[in-house]
Amino acid sequence: MLIYLIKKTIHYIKNYGVLKTLIKIFKYIIIQLKSIKIGNFTIFSEYQENIDFSDYKPKAKAIAFYLPQFHTIPENDKWWGKGFTEWTNTCKAKPLFKWHYQPHTPHKDIGYYDLTDINTIKNQAELAKQHGIFGFCFYHYWFSGKRLLEKPLDLFLEHPEIDLNFCLCWANENWTRAWDGLENEVLIKQEYSNDDSYNFIKDIKKYVLDKRYIKIDGKPIILVYNPKIIPNREEVFCKWKNYANEIGIGEIKILLCRTFGYTSVNLNKENYIDGEVEFPPHFIPSITVKKLFNNKTNAKIYDYNEFTAKIKKCKTEETNLPLYRTCMLGWDNTARRNNKALIFAGFSLKSFFEWISFITFKAAETSDPVIFVNAWNEWAEGTYLEPDEKYGYANINTFSKAICGLPFTKNK
Repeated sequence: MLIYLIKKTIHYIKNYGVLKTLIKIFKYIIIQLKSIKIGNFTIFSEYQENIDFSDYKPKAKAIAFYLPQFHTIPENDKWWGKGFTEWTNTCKAKPLFKWHYQPHTPHKDIGYYDLTDINTIKNQAELAKQHGIFGFCFYHYWFSGKRLLEKPLDLFLEHPEIDLNFCLCWANENWTRAWDGLENEVLIKQEYSNDDSYNFIKDIKKYVLDKRYIKIDGKPIILVYNPKIIPNREEVFCKWKNYANEIGIGEIKILLCRTFGYTSVNLNKENYIDGEVEFPPHFIPSITVKKLFNNKTNAKIYDYNEFTAKIKKCKTEETNLPLYRTCMLGWDNTARRNNKALIFAGFSLKSFFEWISFITFKAAETSDPVIFVNAWNEWAEGTYLEPDEKYGYANINTFSKAICGLPFTKNK
């Protein structure tokens, strides 16, 4: 830590002079004192302008989970009120304690965008490409043939000039009123009918055959968000593979997300899938829950820096399958859960950088290095690479430095 501070000080003196450096140091000390007072719940970041990393080669293929719920649909109008999008929750969030960073406001460069505007999607892809990101993993909301929030993905497909790769993650849970605290009220249900296996593969064929669709070892990948709740999982996955071959897709790789504590081992599905994807904050190692003084909320608050430090030491469950590692930013779903939020407080760019560097190093040891990040644009859950009003491009700049093997202090 001391060496880092000395290097940082020298860098600022060279670039900004002694006076501005002293001001920076003074501000840093104030932040440190405040963070001690509230138990390290201050965010350790600073505003950054955009940096172009196009001249650098990433050491792993980084795939960012992508939420398409930034446009209106009739179903959301009916369930949540006319004009509802993910921005509705994001901008109404309130701080739960002193120095709690809420609400999260998008940077003026992107604004409260609408994903039915193809220019928005093109700009996102351009920014991702500039930062060495290999592709987006779109959440695919498919309910026995009925789709929701499909417009951004379909626009992406309709515009082959968008030079970015993509894949799909089947968001296979029931759609409930979870944001209202009414998880048992189902708005649209997953039926898992006998015909669903064939129809699902048939429906995604046009995406999988696109030249930009992401492959690992030459085979297109399909992620499954919550494998536990699929009845007859073994039969479903075998049908997917058979149907994919029958209709001209060829061999596919099925990857399970490690959500809700489930893995291929405890689901006994090692023989029927092709790999697993970490999905933090799911599968949390044993860490201490921080307690806020006079905390009148029911929020569960974790220390982000402690979490990331333990992630690097945590042994993964033994499996014969490839494990694709994933990092996240400072998770905070206050915008969705209010005072029942799950928060990883004290987000630090340095800890984020070290986490990404760790999983990039691990991936580089494999024949086809792939990592994931949660997420590109989960604004209501506080984990996003896109620039925001307060910290600018700090998140995505830091991510790019790590995947390109550059030092944390590099500014241009």
